[in-house]
Amino acid sequence: MTHAPTPNVAPPFGADAIPTLSQDLVLGDVPVAVSLAMDARAAEKAALMALSADLVQKLRPEIERITSDMVQRALEGEWHKRWRNDQE
Repeated sequence: MTHAPTPNVAPPFGADAIPTLSQDLVLGDVPVAVSLAMDARAAEKAALMALSADLVQKLRPEIERITSDMVQRALEGEWHKRWRNDQE
């Protein structure tokens, strides 16, 4: 991933004149550089989501084992606590 340096230039308009986007904006009105940057960000997000799904899929057996162990220990702990209470 590379990031373009942010130019240190003041905007050509004042803070009170910041343009807003509307539903009427035509795709042809979007500058090519902005369109390419948005496409690159969308591709980066898609790649990250795919990586996340792949990692979860690969880790699923380990996650299931850990979850099973935790449930087993919790139930054994409750059983021992109940047994101690019955002994008193």
